[in-house]
Amino acid sequence: MVSKHPLHRFIFLLFLHVWSSAKDTINNGFSIEVIHRDSPLSPFYNTSTTPFHRFMEAAQRSLARSRSYRSSFASTSSIQSTVYPDIADHLMKFSIGTPPVQVLVVMDTGSDLVWSRCKPCVDCIGRSVPLFDPQQSSTYIELSCDSPQCKALDASACDKRPKCKYTYGYGDGSSTSGVLSTETLTFDTTDGGTFSIHDVAFGCGHNNSISFSDHLYGLAGLGRQSYSLISQLGPYIGGKFSYCFVPFQENTSTSIMSFGDQAVFTGNDVVSTPLLGEDSGTFYYVLLEHISVGGMMLEVPPPKASGIGNMFIDSGTTVTLIDSKIFQQLKQALNGVVKLPPTTDPGKTFLCYNATSRDGFPTITFHFAGNADLVLQPLNAFTEPSPDGLVCLVMLPTDGMPIFGNTVQHNFHVSYDLVGKKVSFKPTQCSNVSN
Repeated sequence: MVSKHPLHRFIFLLFLHVWSSAKDTINNGFSIEVIHRDSPLSPFYNTSTTPFHRFMEAAQRSLARSRSYRSSFASTSSIQSTVYPDIADHLMKFSIGTPPVQVLVVMDTGSDLVWSRCKPCVDCIGRSVPLFDPQQSSTYIELSCDSPQCKALDASACDKRPKCKYTYGYGDGSSTSGVLSTETLTFDTTDGGTFSIHDVAFGCGHNNSISFSDHLYGLAGLGRQSYSLISQLGPYIGGKFSYCFVPFQENTSTSIMSFGDQAVFTGNDVVSTPLLGEDSGTFYYVLLEHISVGGMMLEVPPPKASGIGNMFIDSGTTVTLIDSKIFQQLKQALNGVVKLPPTTDPGKTFLCYNATSRDGFPTITFHFAGNADLVLQPLNAFTEPSPDGLVCLVMLPTDGMPIFGNTVQHNFHVSYDLVGKKVSFKPTQCSNVSN
């Protein structure tokens, strides 16, 4: 949500002390591996399902996630993320404390707080989850109610005792409660090294009413609020990060997330569009001007408020959601280009066609502000064929805020520059990216 205390953003960044264990790594950046939750490398992988069925399951998670966004633009009096914590698509690892304890967490650009289950853990009784024990770490520090970090999160979350106790809620009614603290986070980098950051503010969650499986420990919020992981890394990565997501059918490979200089790329095929809504909370807003397919140019409605944008980019949402009126025009345009009778998936949710491959399906171009024309290949815009011979569009209509989901971003290197206030896209074979 939007902070009730806008000055806390500046106070927090002024007083937050983070540093790297390797000075040259700060200058050059670093990269880590990210896995899709449906990858064979994931503890959630189901060997009995096909890529098409895995997409449909991910799409249902996304629809639940998008419904939780409906109320995200209304102010509330409590700390609230509108996403569902257990339904984002990508996972990342890092270690907490000294000595380090490795955790697997949800990676999410749609929320902000970094948190992990900690001992003692009320919701972990009877589970075989190895937890981070703050009493065993020499670098763990509990933050006070008067600390700038506690105030940045929201002073009303503090119970006025010496330690900063918090409760952070999610869109499904679940929450994490614990003590806001600082710790050392250590990342295993793709070059075989490690990258450590000290004094990172995070939630040590002792009571978490969340439907996490035993495999997940918490969440890494990558949004734009001052207490997100990206903001805390900001002074040392120059406000730059990127990711390159491999497609579903190539999910034996890991995806790559990069920070600092390693998140920067160049080339004639790079397109960039302004990042908007800097003061509007968590989300990464952009301005979509048109969508084109088959020679037809569809005009997209302007944003309801200036400076906000009319769509936001979300790494945790599988499908792309388009304004419902524009979607109907897109549907008509596709039906005129795809020389196959339209149908639906078994759940009667998606626009589909009877086909055994994506050959012959059209590209769809999203025209963003700044002459950033993003050409979506059939791999981005349509599903892999189902066993029954269905190919479906990975986009759906919405009456809420449109979302640029992660499937359309497959095989694009996507770079965020929070200082330059832009997001860039470069067509890339992501399975070949190693940094």
